[in-house]
Amino acid sequence: MAFWQENYQFVKEVYDMRHTKMAEWMENVEKAISRIMADKVYTSAEFKRERDTFNALCKDLERTEVKKWLAQILEILMAERAKDLKKTEGEKLEILIKKHEELIPNVQKTSVMVDLYWKCYAYGDELKPHVEFLDGIMLSSTRDIAPSCVENVDELIERQEKSLSQLDTKKNVVSDLIGKGQVILEHPDKPRFLEGHVKRIEEGWEDTKTKAQERLKLLQETKDAWVGYAENNETIANEFDNAEEEIKKIKKHFNLDAALADLEKRQNLYNKSNNTINGLFKTINANLTCMSITLPEDKKKILEKEVKAVEAKLEVTGRFKEKVTKIEEFCAALTSFDNSLKSIDSWMKLATSELKDIKEASGNMLPEDRVARTMDLQEDIAAKIEILKANAGTELELLPQGDKCPSDAQAYKKELARITKYMTDLAENTRIECDKYSNDVKFWAEYRTGIKEFTPWLVGAEKA
Repeated sequence: MAFWQENYQFVKEVYDMRHTKMAEWMENVEKAISRIMADKVYTSAEFKRERDTFNALCKDLERTEVKKWLAQILEILMAERAKDLKKTEGEKLEILIKKHEELIPNVQKTSVMVDLYWKCYAYGDELKPHVEFLDGIMLSSTRDIAPSCVENVDELIERQEKSLSQLDTKKNVVSDLIGKGQVILEHPDKPRFLEGHVKRIEEGWEDTKTKAQERLKLLQETKDAWVGYAENNETIANEFDNAEEEIKKIKKHFNLDAALADLEKRQNLYNKSNNTINGLFKTINANLTCMSITLPEDKKKILEKEVKAVEAKLEVTGRFKEKVTKIEEFCAALTSFDNSLKSIDSWMKLATSELKDIKEASGNMLPEDRVARTMDLQEDIAAKIEILKANAGTELELLPQGDKCPSDAQAYKKELARITKYMTDLAENTRIECDKYSNDVKFWAEYRTGIKEFTPWLVGAEKA
């Protein structure tokens, strides 16, 4: 014991040094734990350094030998020291040992968390190349493009199809990674950043695939628009030419059945041409609208001028319609003219029968009745003659004049002349008959008047 007392100062310094180192070690462990459990998200390399530091500090976690040595040496050193000093030093050692005992479960728990966190950081490292791959596909699927011809579009389609093919190749790997992350997420002590990792790969996969498919769809629609624009411009040019040719073929026909049949044909041709041309122009505009999504501004202006030039040619449908409308009006007038002649022709046959009936029934009719019927007939004939006069004016406007008049038109002229002559003759015959019956009425009235005057004289003479 004399040795320890003689060397007290030296031994006490060694004791204090080891006591301090023990305290410093625990402080370093606590710092390592706080760094590991901090909210900060490390890179995997940074976390590995923290993990290695923590593991290195916790190799001899129990520190049994150190605590035993400290307890023995303190007991020897304090054997002949004052009670107060002995108590103070004893309390210091107890505090140190108690702190160590409290530190052990925290270290053990942290060791578990270190393994969990390391899995999460390793998972993040595993995700990184796939996330970068998805970012690359997303960038190529959303970057601005400006193809100026269909060949450029074909190249872009080829690249986009390749990107989608690469996505399909990665599908199983990404699905496995998502599944792996969801398993780790089930751990109640998982770090906050893990959910972001899983969400990023999960949503990133869906978003990237959607954007890639949308870009491919846009490119395919753009290609169809380029092809359609060229084809539709060529087709509409042919339709303009066809419409011009059909306009030249429109002419009047003076045979009513032929005119109506031709009118129906021209109406159908116009409707078909109008619908086709307007449909094509609408499609051309739709093609341009689709192309304009990706067209460079200078190319867009050129195509807009081309569409304006096409629009200017749409006036051919207006001229076509105007021509067909004139034929519609002509056919309506010719139909009315034809119906009028047929109507008068039918009526004049009835009028002839009426006149004949008046003549043949004259013995059975009073003179006044005969006159009344012939006068009514005369009024009707006069009205029909007025209609014929109007028809004569219509004929001059409706039918061609001159020596080279078409046979069908000439037939109408002859029919009008025939009916007019017949009606004129009928009017004259009716007038003559009416005059005859008028004289009979006159003579009959004079006879009745004479009888009335003679009868009183005769009665007077008989009485005388």
